[in-house]
Amino acid sequence: MGLSQLKQVYWPSQRQGDVVRTTQERLLAVLSTGIGLMGVLPSLATFGETIDAYPVQTWVGSIGPMLCLAAPFAFYWTGRLKLVSALVVALIFLLILFPATTMGGPANPVILYFAGIPVLATFLIGYRAGFAAGVVTIGTVAGLYLFRSHLPGLPGGFDEAVAARWNTITLSIFVVMLSLFVVFFHREMDRANKRLDLARKAANAGNAAKSAFLANMSHEIRTPMNGILGMAALMKQSDLGEAQRGQVEIIEKSAEMLLSLLNDILDMSKIEAGELQVEEVCFDLADIIDTVVSLHGLTAEAKGLAFSTDLPEQVYGQFVGDPLRTSQILNNLVSNAVKFTSMGQVRLSVLVEPEAVEFILQDTGMGIAPEKLARLFEPFTQADASTTRLHGGTGLGLSISRQLCRLMGGQLTATSLPGTGSRFVARLPLLKAGARRDTKAA
Repeated sequence: MGLSQLKQVYWPSQRQGDVVRTTQERLLAVLSTGIGLMGVLPSLATFGETIDAYPVQTWVGSIGPMLCLAAPFAFYWTGRLKLVSALVVALIFLLILFPATTMGGPANPVILYFAGIPVLATFLIGYRAGFAAGVVTIGTVAGLYLFRSHLPGLPGGFDEAVAARWNTITLSIFVVMLSLFVVFFHREMDRANKRLDLARKAANAGNAAKSAFLANMSHEIRTPMNGILGMAALMKQSDLGEAQRGQVEIIEKSAEMLLSLLNDILDMSKIEAGELQVEEVCFDLADIIDTVVSLHGLTAEAKGLAFSTDLPEQVYGQFVGDPLRTSQILNNLVSNAVKFTSMGQVRLSVLVEPEAVEFILQDTGMGIAPEKLARLFEPFTQADASTTRLHGGTGLGLSISRQLCRLMGGQLTATSLPGTGSRFVARLPLLKAGARRDTKAA
């Protein structure tokens, strides 16, 4: 093994973006080597004096630390950090437990080393392992104390002064090693936090620039797109042949689809930039609902779907809120329901409460799997990648609708099961005109 490989064994190179694991790898190499040396050197120094009187304890105390010395090489060859670390912690635990149970129980000063077990487990493996090691260690010490009368006592001629001296030396070295690694760990974490903070600021700046770019480009593209739509409308009114009229209609529909996509992108960029504002004006809620139903009812009828509504009398009249955003939310929900329902029905129900209006949209479409439902409202997300090919769209509609609901002080939720359809509920704080909002604390 060359010097470069040996260096990698005892001081693993820095892992890009993973300070914690690098620190754990280096901690495993240094501490296992240090603990092994602290165990091997005293055992070798007293081997001739103890081998005759305590052969088993002497051999265990010599061979066990040597296994700790092998830990860095075991990790280098296997790459199994948690496994090797767990074996090292378990080995140290057993090396402490064996002399304690065979020589004096809780009276043996070796049990002082138990204090380092939870610390080692926490740094090498993680806080859960540290907590578990702490519980096991406390239980072991308590067991040694409770069953002390059944355990062998300290052997005759046991030199407590010599034992205390060795314990003091080795424990001091152990504590200093841990302290130095705590300092090293915090230094590396501080550096990592600074790098993350710089990366976060750069990402935020890039995100802001992206949102501004999308907003500007969407706005700029809408102008010529409106010109295309206007000219297409004028051409339809002129004397055209049947084939030409069909071509103009294709141009018009394509432009409308592109304009819809641009509007979605513009709304999303405004929401991300915090520039989208909601209004508080009087409007006719029933008129908005009728417009949405008329707009999508023909599409539903063309697909052979039953499109029904359940509107109570309280819907009619003036409400206070944002009519544009309310219409946008309803349009997105109804459009999605009709788009993703191939057979059956789509039903829009409205519940008017004193301080809110609930719009409930139920369909008998393909449904959404539970694991995909949680991501349904994320931007650029659809329940299945194939839906983009089949139905088109940016995947922004539901995300925009939920964020609009939140901006208005409401919420949008969804429940669904594959094969049975979906149910969307948009709850908006719309008040009847002239009504006063209850501001009493709950």
